[in-house]
Amino acid sequence: MLTLQDWIIYLLCFVGLFTSVFFALTILSPHKMRYRRDQKFRPKVSIIIPMWNEGSANGERLRKTVESLLACDYPKSKLEIIIVNDGSTDNSLNLANQYRVHGVKVLSYRKSRGKTHAVNLGMRHATGELVAGLDADSFIMPDVLDKLVPCFKDKNVMAAVPSIKIWNPRSFLQLVQYQEFLSAVFIRHIQSELGAIPLAPGAFTLIRKSFIDAHGDLRADSMVEDLEMSMRIQSEGYLIENVTYANVYTSGVKTFRAFVSQRLRWFCGFIITVRKYNHLLHPRYGNLGVFILPVSIIYILLTMGVFFYTIAMLFYNLSRWLWEVHLVGFSFKDIFEFSFDPFLVTIDNTTILPFILFFVILSFMYYIKTVSEEKQGILMPFFAFNFSYWLIGSLCWVLAIYYYIAGKSIKWGPNYFRTRP
Repeated sequence: MLTLQDWIIYLLCFVGLFTSVFFALTILSPHKMRYRRDQKFRPKVSIIIPMWNEGSANGERLRKTVESLLACDYPKSKLEIIIVNDGSTDNSLNLANQYRVHGVKVLSYRKSRGKTHAVNLGMRHATGELVAGLDADSFIMPDVLDKLVPCFKDKNVMAAVPSIKIWNPRSFLQLVQYQEFLSAVFIRHIQSELGAIPLAPGAFTLIRKSFIDAHGDLRADSMVEDLEMSMRIQSEGYLIENVTYANVYTSGVKTFRAFVSQRLRWFCGFIITVRKYNHLLHPRYGNLGVFILPVSIIYILLTMGVFFYTIAMLFYNLSRWLWEVHLVGFSFKDIFEFSFDPFLVTIDNTTILPFILFFVILSFMYYIKTVSEEKQGILMPFFAFNFSYWLIGSLCWVLAIYYYIAGKSIKWGPNYFRTRP
C-alpha cells in the first residue's frame, strides 16, 4: 500500500516529467526564425546605469560595467550611456564623472530614492529609440546589442531580453545563483518559443522608449519593476522577444542575508504583480494565460507543500527516534556508527523516477549551455543548487507570503519596500 510519502513523490515526479516532456517537445518543434543582423538597422540606444555606493575597490565594478559598454560593437554614434547616481554617500559620483570625457552623461540625486526612480530619471533624459537599464555590478558581451536590436524590426516587439548569468562563481552561494540564473535562461527560452514571456529582467532588457512614453515609467510600488513592465507589455498585446545567445553577466549577491532579502523582494513583487494583472490568467492571452502563469503558481504551491511536509516529517521522525532511544537506551558513540549493505536497498518507482527526472533536468541544462553559448562549467552549480535550493527557495517563499500578509517592509540597499499599500 502506498504511503503519503510515496504519493507525494509520484505527484512531484509526474508534474516534473510532464513538464519535461512538454519542454522537450517545445525544443524539438520548428524553431522561431532568428532575427538576422542588419547593418542598415541601427536605431539609437540609451543605456541607463543606476548606481549607489559603488566606490569600494576604486569603483572596480562600475568601471567594468561602463567599459563593457564603451567596448561594445554597436556604433558609438548610436549609443548613449547615462549614469544615475542614486544619492551615494561615497566617491561614486566622482568616479562616474571621470567618464564624461567619453561622452557619458551623469545625473544625480542628492538623496537615495531607489533604483527604479534612478532608472526613470535616466529614461526621461534618454534620447534613444530603445532604452535599457544595466546594474553597476553587471557587464555585457561586445555583441549583445547587435543580437538584440534586430528584434525591433518587428513593430509588435516592445522588448528584447538577453541571457543574464553569474560570472565566475566561486563561493557556494554564487554556485547556487549561477544555476538559478541558468535555469531562468532555460525557462525563458521555452517561454519565448511559446510566445509568452512573463518576465523581462531589468538587467539590459531593451524596451521601446515610445512604449514607456505612452504607458508610463517603471513603477516602484511593485518592488519588481521589470516584472510589472513585462506584464504591462503583455496586457497591451505586444511581444517580448528573447535572444538566448546574447549574454550579460552579473556578480550576484555575496551574503546569505542579501540573498534572502533579494528573493523576498522578487517573490513579494511577484505576488503583488500577479494580483494586479490577474486578468492575464485567461485564454485570450494564449500560452501566457493558460499555461505559463498557471504552471508558475502551481510550482510555487507544490514547492511550499513539499517544504512543510519535509519539516513536519523531520520533527516527526526526530521525536519518534528520541522516544525509541528513551525506551531502549543507547551509547552516544553508536550515533556515529554506520554500515551499508546494498542488498538492503529497496529499488522501486519512488527510487527510480527521481533519478530519471534528475538526469532529464541535467540534460536540459547542458542543452541551454550550448544554445546560450555559455563557456563556464555547469556541473558543480547544478549539484549545489539541487541539493540546497529546494530548502532555501521554499523558505524564501514562505517568508515572502508571511511578509505580504503581515504587510511588513523589505529592505534592499538603503531603501525599504512596502509589501502592502
